[in-house]
Amino acid sequence: MRIRDIVPVRSPKVLAGMARQRRQWARPGVEIEVVPIEAGPYSMEFATEEVLAGPHILAAVRKAENDGVDAVVLDCCVDPVLRAARETVRIPVMAPLHSGLHVASMLGSRTAVLSMRNGQQTIEEHIRAYGFERKICSMQVVDCPPADLIESQQYCLDVIHREIEAALSAHRAEAILFACTAMSGYVDGLRKQYDVPIIEPMACAINMAVSLVTLGLSHSKRCYETLPVRGTAPGSIDIP
Repeated sequence: MRIRDIVPVRSPKVLAGMARQRRQWARPGVEIEVVPIEAGPYSMEFATEEVLAGPHILAAVRKAENDGVDAVVLDCCVDPVLRAARETVRIPVMAPLHSGLHVASMLGSRTAVLSMRNGQQTIEEHIRAYGFERKICSMQVVDCPPADLIESQQYCLDVIHREIEAALSAHRAEAILFACTAMSGYVDGLRKQYDVPIIEPMACAINMAVSLVTLGLSHSKRCYETLPVRGTAPGSIDIP
């Protein structure tokens, strides 16, 4: 089974860190391919960057299906162009925030979400759109850049500790969901220190992708309908 992790940014530090970390979820019979988009924004924190990356993400998703990949994961908690990606292909397309929220909802009734300051509004909009607003007890801000998070720098860990403590004491959180895929490197150590689930969203997305392939399932084409063939006009953009 081949799972392709599409990284929607071009930051060299982030790309290197994700290529190193994501393969930890490989296992006998499951290959994890980490592939960045060919062109796109340096980081993925704002709606503008999602729009800029969108065409390149969709091209990468189409290529994955054409390459015979079994499922795709979009490696960012902005869940960039998730609906469009599912409209584009028939193989499963998973996204970390969407997957992580589902897992968190099964493990506790009060989830604290730890997100970056930049892009927090997008995360909150997704939570409402996905229908999880009543499950979220707090939004905690980890004010560190992705490149520092991916390198697991000590000051970032100090910030994460502070926000987890605040979520537990002030908001009675029963589960902690990271809402930035650059935080993956902190999870193992933190799970040893707290008595609540610390949920890593990329692990959720990748393992859900594996499960869907195993079950022979993918997203509904009644929900994520493929675009019909249309005509062209001067200035119109053809859909590949």
